[in-house]
Amino acid sequence: MNDIDVIQEIKARLRDINIVSFSAGKDSSTVLQLVLAAIKGTRKKLYIVTSDTLMEIPFYYAYVKEIRRRIKEYVDIAGIDAELIMVRPKVESTFWVSVIGKGYPAAHMGFRWCTGVLKIDPITKFTTEVTHDRDYTVFIGVRRAESELRAKIYLEPDYKPHYYAPILNWSNENVWTYLLTEPCPWGSHGELVKVYRYSSDECVYGEKQGVCIGNARYGCWACPLQKSAQLDLIAYFTQDNRYRLLKEFKEMLVNMANNTGFRSRIRRNGEEGAGPFLVDIRKALFTKLRELENKTGWNLITLDEISIIRQYWEDEKGIHNIPDNPMLWEVEI
Repeated sequence: MNDIDVIQEIKARLRDINIVSFSAGKDSSTVLQLVLAAIKGTRKKLYIVTSDTLMEIPFYYAYVKEIRRRIKEYVDIAGIDAELIMVRPKVESTFWVSVIGKGYPAAHMGFRWCTGVLKIDPITKFTTEVTHDRDYTVFIGVRRAESELRAKIYLEPDYKPHYYAPILNWSNENVWTYLLTEPCPWGSHGELVKVYRYSSDECVYGEKQGVCIGNARYGCWACPLQKSAQLDLIAYFTQDNRYRLLKEFKEMLVNMANNTGFRSRIRRNGEEGAGPFLVDIRKALFTKLRELENKTGWNLITLDEISIIRQYWEDEKGIHNIPDNPMLWEVEI
């Protein structure tokens, strides 16, 4: 199906309320561009929703901010009834409140606690609120070619009521060909090309043309499920060594999760076992994070988070701390 057919399919699914989940990556940019082409000239309402996890890589966060500004300018000039929305996790559920406040170890495939509370839940909450008693469609940029798991889960573009994945069966090459050959309504995809070129040493498009574009994902900078090499690549391309400092902190978090000397012997549910980080360890992590802020000049944690974190320390110092534990002092953070 070519892009003209896809636009017609999108038009058929436009409702009173229409939502595009927009991360500013290649797939969501493609979907947004297609939806804008379909909705232009109608009186339909469009929400362009971006989830700010508060943990975005600074380089990527600046890119998203600029692209959202350009999109706002475009929809205003084009007369499209669109709002750009930024959602964030509840302060009691942010990454740093969870790790430094509650003592959660770094996420891993068996304990991936972060994606839902940081990204999915805020978008779901907004969608529920804005679509109450209204007919709506949520357009998302999921593709079956992204992974075997997605290929099994998403069998059809209309994979569940009110949701539609217009590029579900597109390949990486389909996406990049569309982005680089169709005019971008908000100006240019030049910055998007840089974003992917800086993110991966894997060339997935344009090798024959001498323009190598990678295929990596941008996630939370401290996420252990994201390759640390990405921060090295960004440091190299931007000539900004502060990203290597982020990498060092991230790798420290990953290594700490496997050190039982840093963990309480009581889980948060009261059962015995490898529990959260000890309160003293959480305090040490907080000190390291503040030092990282001073070294980089970036604001990495909010005052609201700090207030809640300190309350967790106070509430749990008698439960998840062992002052005389010799293992605690044999290791350095």
